[in-house]
Amino acid sequence: MGSASPTAAVGRLDLVNSLLRAVDRPAREALDMARRPLAVTLAPALLGIFLVAASSALSGFVSSTGLRLVPRLDALRAVFEALLVVIPGTLVFAIYLQLRLTTRVLLAATSIGLLAAGLVSTCVMPLMAFLVLVSGDAPVVLALPAVFVPGLALATLAALPLRVITALDTSRAAWWMSRAFAFFLGAVFLLRVHASFLAFWL
Repeated sequence: MGSASPTAAVGRLDLVNSLLRAVDRPAREALDMARRPLAVTLAPALLGIFLVAASSALSGFVSSTGLRLVPRLDALRAVFEALLVVIPGTLVFAIYLQLRLTTRVLLAATSIGLLAAGLVSTCVMPLMAFLVLVSGDAPVVLALPAVFVPGLALATLAALPLRVITALDTSRAAWWMSRAFAFFLGAVFLLRVHASFLAFWL
């Protein structure tokens, strides 16, 4: 009974260490995750999605008139719409270009990117809370968290698969596809969310 608690604590530390190692060495971990069952490959993605959604929802409660009863989640919706549009297209183009990357490796890279996005969005929440506390009634600062947190999560997500693709395939086609992946994620996000920006400022 007394030895169960230290064992459980060590197990949790090993889990945290493996997650952080995946973010620190994404190319090697993507290859390792691609060899495992699909549930293991997608588990970090589910955790990352939960962290991004929770952080964006918390930041979305803030408005220029105080706390909203319903959070403003336009930027978060734009993030997931960008993912649903760009990731399937990237997988199709990777097969068409015959890159030296399997679909499972790309899925693992995206899963690691989502995990990193969740960790980053969670870590910036104290900063967002501090800015809201010291902002007074400044509408620009009050609107910042609801847009900045999902946007930062998407930028982090774009960076990790880009790093994995270029590390595992040094061809020019892989270089261009990795940049196109990041570009179209940002483009779809901005196209989807710009109407919300205009509605807020006007």
